[in-house]
Amino acid sequence: MNDRQHITGFDFIRPIAAFSVVWIHGCAGSIWTRKLNPLNSYAVPVFIAISMFLFAWQIIGKGRRNFREMLVTRIQRLMIPFFLWTLIYLGIRLFKARFVHEPFEMKWIETFVFKGSSYQLWYLPNLFYLSILFFPLLNVAVRNRKTANVVIYFIVLIAAVILWYTPADIKQADWFTRHILLYFVPSLISASIGMWFYINYEKVKEKYGTSLQILVPVWALALFFGQLFIPHVLTGLAFVAVLFPLLLFQLNGSYPGMMALSRNSMGIYLVHGVFLEGIKTGMQLIHHPVQGLALTLGSIIVTYLLSFGVSEILSRNDILRKYLMGN
Repeated sequence: MNDRQHITGFDFIRPIAAFSVVWIHGCAGSIWTRKLNPLNSYAVPVFIAISMFLFAWQIIGKGRRNFREMLVTRIQRLMIPFFLWTLIYLGIRLFKARFVHEPFEMKWIETFVFKGSSYQLWYLPNLFYLSILFFPLLNVAVRNRKTANVVIYFIVLIAAVILWYTPADIKQADWFTRHILLYFVPSLISASIGMWFYINYEKVKEKYGTSLQILVPVWALALFFGQLFIPHVLTGLAFVAVLFPLLLFQLNGSYPGMMALSRNSMGIYLVHGVFLEGIKTGMQLIHHPVQGLALTLGSIIVTYLLSFGVSEILSRNDILRKYLMGN
C-alpha cells in the first residue's frame, strides 16, 4: 500500500459514526430513537477498525517499529487526553450531584485505568491496550504475513465464540467482567478487521473485481439493517467487516463537506458528553426533561453541531489539538 495514499472512505464514515455515537448516548428520551438505536451498533467498532488499520500502517508501512517510540506516542495521543477528559467529566458529575441531586460514586481503578468518568471515554484506554497487545503481531506481519493472518483468524474465532455464549444477564455481573465482555472482547474483533485489511490490502484490492463491487454494497446494506432485526454485537461487527472494503476501494470520491467533520470526529466523540449532559441538566433544572421525539432528536443534533464547533475551535491550537482533542 502506498504510504501517501489517502483513504477518502474513512473521511466519509467518521462523521456518520460520530453522529451515531451521539445518538447512542442521547436516544433515551423517545421510544422511537431507542427503537432505531441498534442501527448505531457499528459506530465504535468502525472507529476501532479504522484506528488499528492506521496503526498497522504506521508500524508496517512506515516502519515505526520501536516499542518505546510507539508507547510514548500512544500515551500522548490516547492516555493524556483520557486523563484530561476524565477530570473534566468528573467536574461535570460533581456539579450534577450538587445541583440535580444525582448520586456520585467513583471507583479509582475503574475510572482512571479502564473506563473514565463518562460513558464514551473507555475508547481511549481500550485503544491504548489494543496497540500494546497487537504491536508484536504487526512486527511479525512485517516478516511473515501468513502467520499474522493465522493469528488474527484465531483471535477473531475465539472472541466470536465468547461473544456468542455471553449470557444475556451479563450487565448484572461485576464491572470488570462487564467491561471485558462488553467492550474489550468485541474490540479484539474490530481491531483484527482493521489490521487484516491493511496486511492483505494489495491482495484484496487485486481480487476486488466487478462482482464484489456490486455484491459488497448489497451485503453492507443488508447487514446495516440486520443490526435492527438481529440486535447482537456480532451483527454490528459483521457489518463493519463488510463495510471496510467498501470504504477502502469504492468510496473514492471527494467529500469536501465531510472533511472538516472527519477531521473533528474524535473531538466530537470526546466533547459531546459535555453538551448532551448539559442539555439534560438544564432541562431538568427548568422542570422540562428531554422527552419525546422532537426534543430528543433536537438535543442529539444540537449536541453534534456544538461538539463539532468546539472541536474545530480547540483544534486550532497545536497543544490543545494534540493533548486534549487526540488529533
